Amino acid sequence: MDTWGVVFLGIIAVASVVQSAFLIGLILEGKKLSKRVADMQDKIEREIKPSLDNVTRVTRNLAEVSDLAVLQARRVDGLLADTIEKVEETTTLIRKVVLRPIGPLVDIAAFLKGIRRGLEVYQQLRGFERRERVGRRSDAVDDDEHLFI
Repeated sequence: MDTWGVVFLGIIAVASVVQSAFLIGLILEGKKLSKRVADMQDKIEREIKPSLDNVTRVTRNLAEVSDLAVLQARRVDGLLADTIEKVEETTTLIRKVVLRPIGPLVDIAAFLKGIRRGLEVYQQLRGFERRERVGRRSDAVDDDEHLFI
């Protein structure tokens, strides 16, 4: 039984040596991988970080421009509102000053126009009356022809 114990101890020793070799190899590859990752990180910082800084600067500038545009839009809105209010006040003032005194003149003009039209209609009716008198003297049949449809 002693021989079997020594054989198993030998197998355990060989397995430990093999395991140690694998661990050493893993450590060496880990160092290489760590160095490659560090190199890649340095390269990214050298190449991408300036671009990110530029993007950050552009973003900041755009934010400032946006703020200025909002401020200008508010100023323009206030200016337009003030201008519209002044135009409305001016329109109201013009109506009070100019149109109110003209109102009675417009009424008088409408009255005179109505009288003129009434006189025209009256003259036309007198003309019809004269035609009828002349028509009765001539022929009664011709007088009825204009009534036939």
